[in-house]
Amino acid sequence: MNVLLPFAPILMFVCIFVGSGAYFSFSGRPNAFSLLSPETAIIPAIMLAWIMSPKTSKEKMSDFLAGVGQREIVNMCTIFLLAGAFGEVTKSIGGVNSLINLGTSFLSPSFLLIGIFLITAFLSTSIGGAIGTIAAIGPIAAELSSMAHGLPAPLAMGTVVGGAMFGNNLSVVSDATIAAVSSQGANMQKRLKINLMIASVASIVTVILLWFSATISIGDIKGGDYSLLLIVPYIVLIILAYGGVNVFASLLLSTTLAGTIALFMKEDYGVITFSNDLSAGFKNVNSIMLLSLMIGGMSGLVGEEAMTKVTGAISTWMSKKKKVKSSLPQLIIAGLVSMATTLLSNNVVAVIFCSKVAKGIAKENDISPHYTATILEVFACGVKGVLPYGAQVLLAASLANISPLSVIPYVYYCYALLVSGIVFMLLMDKKAAVLN
Repeated sequence: MNVLLPFAPILMFVCIFVGSGAYFSFSGRPNAFSLLSPETAIIPAIMLAWIMSPKTSKEKMSDFLAGVGQREIVNMCTIFLLAGAFGEVTKSIGGVNSLINLGTSFLSPSFLLIGIFLITAFLSTSIGGAIGTIAAIGPIAAELSSMAHGLPAPLAMGTVVGGAMFGNNLSVVSDATIAAVSSQGANMQKRLKINLMIASVASIVTVILLWFSATISIGDIKGGDYSLLLIVPYIVLIILAYGGVNVFASLLLSTTLAGTIALFMKEDYGVITFSNDLSAGFKNVNSIMLLSLMIGGMSGLVGEEAMTKVTGAISTWMSKKKKVKSSLPQLIIAGLVSMATTLLSNNVVAVIFCSKVAKGIAKENDISPHYTATILEVFACGVKGVLPYGAQVLLAASLANISPLSVIPYVYYCYALLVSGIVFMLLMDKKAAVLN
């Protein structure tokens, strides 16, 4: 119990955040888990951490600010800003609509479900946001399900959620990716190599399941207007990221390219509009930035010794399990982040909360930081995509006017991702470590 006592502030945050969501759900309020913001819920937890610390007020403030100013936290927030700017600029200039219309222009009935999944996956990988992707593709998928014979709305929306979580897991501008890579001190390119091994298997399984899921009959689908030039910033970002270019530089170059293209293509798009879009993009990520800073401050108050105790306790327990396979540390990290995601209904916050304990376990067991970042990300995203009270499923269900519970069985990709991740840890942990 003494080992877990320092984590009372974190447990308080979980109780307040999840408890309020459960209360509002029973009260019949829509979007129950979004009514109380996590930035607000964490304030009492910070107060408790402050009270529990035995140090003087001056020392407590110093610890709090040291936690806020951690290199990983500052790096994370910087990338959040650039990712928000890129998403807002490309949306404003019409890049998102062009990407959607391009895909729907080439869909055929036989490949309708697979096409929805691939378009959603590509868009979410490009913009890094599952919610934005579902908001963009969801209405189209809902309309297609009403037009098609043999395409139930829950199946269509579950496919959209799965595709959105594909990008949330793999995209270099995803909040979850940024949090996992930054917190573990991992290399983005090496992390991508490991993650692709897991995601590729999950994607193939998903495509096979979608192929056999429905017999669809539908007339010709006509996509809207699109411009290939407006899609170029997405392609450039993906090429730069997968080519090993620093995430900061990749985002900066791609955002600048998007704005430059718009300045030459659109008569009503000027430098002031570009500036306003950048500012709006920065504002879009204010909440997650603020939450990251406050979590960093709270971890500073809790202290490194608390994380060391937990890591040591887990390591001691594992050392007694001599008959258990060497993948046990990875499975524990996966279990911790899965549990945190289920409780918090937020994969980014779950990754941030588990990051220090995961890093300690990885260090004790010589696990590659790139591999640890992948574990955190894969299981946080996989679990988040199948939560009936998660923002992604709730949004998808609301767009199609169906129950969130009806969507859950059809989020094939997330189930395949979780299974693929477990198999990978059991069979290929040694090979993954070589990539360090």
